[in-house]
Amino acid sequence: MSDESPNTAPSLVNELARERNREAADRTLLAWIRTSLAMISLGFAIERLGQAALALDGRMAGYSPQKTRLLGAALISLGIAATLAGMWEHRVVLGAIARIDYRYADRPRITRFMGAALVLVGIVALALILTGA
Repeated sequence: MSDESPNTAPSLVNELARERNREAADRTLLAWIRTSLAMISLGFAIERLGQAALALDGRMAGYSPQKTRLLGAALISLGIAATLAGMWEHRVVLGAIARIDYRYADRPRITRFMGAALVLVGIVALALILTGA
């Protein structure tokens, strides 16, 4: 049960706690955005580096422009998905904080899903490099 009834003025302590939670949610969203930007930038750089290497020597052993394009696209897609996931999580957290009867509720761990997706991209990239496909 909440210490406050809907007819009671909110206490300063509760409002300051809500503000701290709001600021923490904003910092978390910014961390999502930084991580997404890093993945998108790395994906773009890998794809461009592959194109540059191909332009320098069109007959590189074991090199395929499709590999760098695939890895770059996967990282860019993952970066976009991370941004969307962070924005969704931020909206859910702000909605919970805004409620008078705010209580912590366990949410799906988006970070685990994003981490697993990044591991999968890494495994595929490693397989492409080692097999020379």
